[in-house]
Amino acid sequence: MNPNAPYISVIIPNYNRGNLLQETLESLLQQDYQNWEAIVVDDGSTDSSELVANRYSQKDSRIRFYKRDRQPAGAPVCRNIGIRHSKGDFLIFLDSDDLLKPFALSQRAEIIAKNPEFDFWIFPMLIFREDPQNTNVLWNIDNGKSDLHRFLILDAPWQTSGPLWRKKAVEKIGGFTEGVACWQDVDFHLKALIAGLKGNKFYSLPPDVLYRQHATQSISQGEISSPAKLISRKEIFTRHTTSLIPRMTSEINDDLALLGGNIAIGAAKALNAGICLSVIRFGLKHQIFSIAVALKLLLIQLFYFLRLNRISAFDAQIKRITQKYRQDSNIGKHILINIPVNGNSPGE
Repeated sequence: MNPNAPYISVIIPNYNRGNLLQETLESLLQQDYQNWEAIVVDDGSTDSSELVANRYSQKDSRIRFYKRDRQPAGAPVCRNIGIRHSKGDFLIFLDSDDLLKPFALSQRAEIIAKNPEFDFWIFPMLIFREDPQNTNVLWNIDNGKSDLHRFLILDAPWQTSGPLWRKKAVEKIGGFTEGVACWQDVDFHLKALIAGLKGNKFYSLPPDVLYRQHATQSISQGEISSPAKLISRKEIFTRHTTSLIPRMTSEINDDLALLGGNIAIGAAKALNAGICLSVIRFGLKHQIFSIAVALKLLLIQLFYFLRLNRISAFDAQIKRITQKYRQDSNIGKHILINIPVNGNSPGE
């Protein structure tokens, strides 16, 4: 091994995924690159997760296991604990049900060496359901739009396991926001982009990570109606809007209006008037919403509160207003026809 080869820390939060964690760790042991460590941080599992992690740590000393030792619970805290214990200069945040291709770490190390000027490097990802050998669906593609724009409209151009990060850059933005009940990856990547971290996408390379989509899971925009998730959505919206005000443009304003409207309508549909009204007031205060838009959102809130959505005429009106705030996502909608393998770029 080249003594100057980048030391990569792979941080794996886990909760009750003992059987899948085994597959994830096996994908690490199969790497053709050796200068790595894996840090599994458990979030209070009640299944076989600890036994699996300890078995693999005994098999290979590069794998270490920790239990979450503080509150709150959740993957963001586990990732931050992993950052604290990591020894590498570079980080990958790998979910405990996802898999790395055998050439993933060597491909990423090579890109670091050739492109050392970045804070993070983004690699293509494939999505699979049951068989990781039978997939050609990309997580997303580059469509020429800005990454900030795409995250604000919930069309995430990459998922948490896609990038490799410079550890100092992650520490600069304070790691992951703890206590977030949803949109954790959106929040983290918005933090990085708004803070001005410098990244680049290497989407012409072979996909080197496999995202596991569970049978009951939707990775497009969905309704998130629990109080904790609605609160997290509102807090992410208000926090990042506040950060973006000094650099506001018409496009960013439009994106924030789309995001805020989406959250307000979701809260209205869940009959959570407090969240809905709070988002509307915030949007008005910071001129994200015009008065006309705010009135439309209030009208939807009223319709749901009075159960008028059960009447076809009112339901049609709700759909007309709502349509503007439902941005289509490209996540999981693109097929990679000729999948490059063995770390070779297309055409090489």
